[in-house]
Amino acid sequence: MHWLTDNWHSLLPYPWGAILLSVLALICGGWVGIEREHKEKPAGIRTMALIALGSATFTMIGFAFTSSTGDSGRVAAQIVAGVGFLGGGVLLRGSTGVYGVTTAATIWLVAAMGMAIGAGRAGAGVGLALLARAVLSLVNRWEASKLAGTTTSMIRLVVDPAEGKTEVKLENLFEQFAIPPKAVERQPAADNRELWIVECRLPRRPYHALLMALVELPEICSIQRGPPGGIANSR
Repeated sequence: MHWLTDNWHSLLPYPWGAILLSVLALICGGWVGIEREHKEKPAGIRTMALIALGSATFTMIGFAFTSSTGDSGRVAAQIVAGVGFLGGGVLLRGSTGVYGVTTAATIWLVAAMGMAIGAGRAGAGVGLALLARAVLSLVNRWEASKLAGTTTSMIRLVVDPAEGKTEVKLENLFEQFAIPPKAVERQPAADNRELWIVECRLPRRPYHALLMALVELPEICSIQRGPPGGIANSR
């Protein structure tokens, strides 16, 4: 188990230590990115893998500079600054708040993980990858089920088909909120319109975000919402 605690730069001969650490950073970053890719976030597998690999590479270069310049900390500081620009690029402001904060924080953590691996601490890098996936997956489920007050609601939408454009918009929107196609029922309505009956199970905040997104679609003529089996609050 020495590989968990020892520095790989001293444990393995040159250049195998640097090569294996680079591969490990790539794998750990990509593994964390799988969760973001699954949720269709802006930064997915390739982005997270490259961030981890780049951070590890710059860290190893910083240690190489130590013999000539004596200050590897400058490179580490610039990694943090550069990652800040990447994190800011995934933040989006919508009508119901700011989106992408979790992805930005994940980018920041993946960079730290890459730096730890680049410094030769492979065990720390693997541990950070495990913790990151636990927070993104397990804690997210617990938060949604225990803290956010998840409820099942029924939404009735009278929409203008707009020659199929509305269908594309709504399907994309429902996919963003993890509403499966089987939860949507479509029926013909008066004046060449369609009635969409959507049964969704969402926490309060995503539910309100979904409603605000629906309100902003000009093709939607009316919205009725309420618990399954009863509709209230017409718009």
